[in-house]
Amino acid sequence: MAQKLRTRILLFLFVFALLPLMAAVAINLPLVLERVALFYRAAIVQDMRSDFADLDTLLAGREQLIRLLTKLPEPGFVLGTEGTATQEQIDRARLRYADWINKILKEQLDIVDVLFLDDAGVSRYWLSRSVSDPALKPTLEQPRRPPHQQIQSVLETREPLVLLSPVIVNTEASQPNRVVTLQMVSPLGPGDGEATYGAVVIAIDIGGLVQRDANTIWVHDDGHYLVVPTPAEYLNGEGTVQEEERHPEAMAKIDHGASAFEQYPGLDAIFTEGEMGLWSGEDAQDVLWVPLLKTEDGKPLWVGRKVQEQPLQDLTETLVVRVFSIILVLVIIILLMARWTAARMEHYGSDLIQGIRRMLEKAEPVRFEWFGPSEMQQLGRDLSDLASTHSSNMRNLQAHARELEESNRFQSEFLANVSHELRTPLNSILLLSKLLNEDKQHLTEEQQEQIKVIHEASRDLRGLIDNVLDLSRIESGRLQTNIEKIHLPQLLQDMIVLMQPQFDEKRLPLLLYIADDAPQYIQTDADKLRQVLKNFLSNAVKFTHTGSVQIHLQKAQKPYAVKLAVVDSGIGIPPEKQELIFEAFKQADGSTRRRFGGTGLGLSISREMARILCGSVEVESTPGKGSTFSVLLPLECGEHSPAPSTKRETRNATVSEEKPEQLPVADFSGYRVLIIERDVQQLLFLSDLLGSWNMEVTAAGDEDELAEALSEEPDTDFMIVTAGVLDPQVIGHYHETGRNKGRKLIALVEQADPDTMGYADKRLVTPVKAQALLDVINELIESQE
Repeated sequence: MAQKLRTRILLFLFVFALLPLMAAVAINLPLVLERVALFYRAAIVQDMRSDFADLDTLLAGREQLIRLLTKLPEPGFVLGTEGTATQEQIDRARLRYADWINKILKEQLDIVDVLFLDDAGVSRYWLSRSVSDPALKPTLEQPRRPPHQQIQSVLETREPLVLLSPVIVNTEASQPNRVVTLQMVSPLGPGDGEATYGAVVIAIDIGGLVQRDANTIWVHDDGHYLVVPTPAEYLNGEGTVQEEERHPEAMAKIDHGASAFEQYPGLDAIFTEGEMGLWSGEDAQDVLWVPLLKTEDGKPLWVGRKVQEQPLQDLTETLVVRVFSIILVLVIIILLMARWTAARMEHYGSDLIQGIRRMLEKAEPVRFEWFGPSEMQQLGRDLSDLASTHSSNMRNLQAHARELEESNRFQSEFLANVSHELRTPLNSILLLSKLLNEDKQHLTEEQQEQIKVIHEASRDLRGLIDNVLDLSRIESGRLQTNIEKIHLPQLLQDMIVLMQPQFDEKRLPLLLYIADDAPQYIQTDADKLRQVLKNFLSNAVKFTHTGSVQIHLQKAQKPYAVKLAVVDSGIGIPPEKQELIFEAFKQADGSTRRRFGGTGLGLSISREMARILCGSVEVESTPGKGSTFSVLLPLECGEHSPAPSTKRETRNATVSEEKPEQLPVADFSGYRVLIIERDVQQLLFLSDLLGSWNMEVTAAGDEDELAEALSEEPDTDFMIVTAGVLDPQVIGHYHETGRNKGRKLIALVEQADPDTMGYADKRLVTPVKAQALLDVINELIESQE
C-alpha cells in the first residue's frame, strides 16, 4: 500500500510538473516554426520584388519624359490653334518634330507609342515603333487608347499630373513589344488654373520583364500562361516564327497547350483567395505565387517562382532537435525531483495512515513524531493532540451510545404503556360525550356546546397520542410495512369518502383529477399512504376557508414514478417556513397552533412515512394563494424499507427517573410558569410535575411562541428553559425586559457545561430532580418576598 501511494504521488508530481512544460512546447513550437517559415517566404517575396525594382526606376524616368512632351507638344497643336499655317506646313513641322523625338528617345526602346489627343479626346497625331524598325514613325494604325475614364480625368484637370494605367496584356498584338504594356497619360498645358488643350499618351513595353528570367512563371488569373516571344522569334525572314524556333528555356519550362491549373493542381484555390500562396508538389518542389501586377480587367497577373525549401527544412529540424533536447534534460530533472519529493511525502503519509487506522480501529492515542520543517513538526504535535482527544471521545461516545439504546428502549416501552393507559379512558370519554351530545332533550344549548368541546378536545388528544406513538416507532425503526399491490384511483376515492364530512362541514369542494399517463397500480403500504394523504387533507381543510381542495394523480419525474398532490387555496406558507413545518411540534406560524389547533406532528410523520415507502414529500406554497403538498413514490418498494432519519434532537437522561410516589407535594396556586422546551418527554415531565403543584403552565418551543406566550400572559412568574433550545440572548432579552420585573429564570443545563446561560437566576443540572426543582422555586419565592 505504501509503495502504491508513493507511486501515485510520484506520478502526480511528475505529471503536474511536466504538463505545463509540454503544453508550452505544444503551443509555442508550431507557432515558432510557422513564423520562421513566414519570415523565410517573406524574404523570398522581397527578393522577387527587388528583381522588379527596375520597373519603378523605368517608370520614374518615363514620367520625366512625358512631362517634357507636355511642354513641347507636336506642332499640329500650336499651328492648328493659330490658324495661319497650311496643312503642308503642319506636315513639315511634324516631320521635324518626329526627328527630334527619335533623337531624344533613341535609347528608350521600351517607349513603343506616342499619341496626342485634343481637348475633345480625339486622336490628332501619333508615332509608333515596330520590331523591325526602332525609329518612331507615323503609322496608319492608331495606337491603343487609354481607358475613357483616364482620358476624361486628364482633360478635366487644371493641375499637372501623370496617370499610370493598369497593365495591358494583348496576346493578339501584331508586334511583340505590344503584348505587355503600360500607358502614361498627362495633360497638355494646364497650370496656374488654366484648362488643358489636349493630352499626351506614351505606351511602355514591359514584356522584357517576362522574358528576362527563365525561372519566373507568368500566369493570367484564369490559369493561362503569359508567353512573350523575343523579337528575334518574329524575324525569320517573313515576319513570323515557327514554334520550334522559340526561346529554348521557355519551351522546356512551359507546356503552352496546357493550363497552369492542370500542371499545378490546386493552384486555382490560391488564385481564388487572391493572396500570396505556396504551392507544394509531389516531387517536393514548391512554387511561391504572388499577384504582382494588376491588369486592365481588374484581375491580377500572377508571378510564380520556385522556392528552395531545403534551408528552411534544415533550420526547422535543427530548432526541433534543440527544443526536444532541452525538454529531455528538463524531464530528467523533474523526474529526480519528483522521486525525492514523493519519498518524503510517502514517509509522512505512511505514518499518518497507520496512525489513523490505529485511532479508528482501536481508539488508541497515537504520537506523530516528525522531523523536518517547523511546520511539519507542529503538524505532528497537533495530530498527536487530535488523536488523544479522538480516543477519549470515542470511548465516551460508545458509552453514550449504549445509554441511548437503553433510553430508547425505555422510551418505547413508556410510550406504549402510556398510549394503552390513556386510550381506554379517552375512548370512554369520546363515547359518553357523543351519547350526551345526542341526548338533546335533557341538555341545554350551553351544556351541548360544552359536551361538544369535551368531545373535540378528547379526539385531538387521542390524535396526539397516536402521532407521538407513530413518531416514536419511526425513530426507533420499529414501524413495520405491509407491501402490497394497490389500485391508486380506488384508494383516492376511498380517501374522498373518508374526508368528505369535514369538507362538507366547511362547505369546501373536494375534487379528484387523474392524469391520462398516471400509473394506476403500485407496490406500497396502503395504510401508510392513506395516513400521509389524510394528514395532507386534514391540513388543507384546516387552513382553507374559500375556494377548493384538489387531489391530483400524476406521473412523476425520475427517479419516482407517481405523484400524489393535494392542492388547496388556503393561507399559504412563507418560503422561509416551508422546511420548518416538517419538524416535530412545529408549524409555519407558532400562533396557528392556538388559532387552528394541532400538534405540528402530522407533516413530520408524513415525511418519515414517505421515506419508509421509498419516496419523498414536496411542498410548494405562496402566502395568501394556497399550498401544494405532494408525495412522490416509485412503482415498487421492497419489503425492507429504508431506516428513516431521526429529526428530533435526542437528549440522554434529561427526564427524572423518579417514580410518581416519590414526587414531593407542594401548592403554588396563583403562580404562572412558562416552559421553553422542544423535547416531548422533558416537556411532559415538567408540565405534569408543575401542574401537580397547582401552577398554571404554558409551553413554547421557538422564539415566535415565546413572544406570543409572553404577550398573552405577561404576568408569568417563572421561565424554565433548557440550554440549547433557543438562543440565550433571545431568552435573556425577554427575561430582562418583561412587564413583570419580578419574573425569575431557571436554566436547565447539562453536567458537562454548568456555565451555560450564566445570567439565569438559578440553574439546575439535568436530569432534573423534582425535589431540586421544588427547592429552587421555594428559594426564588422567598427571595422575592
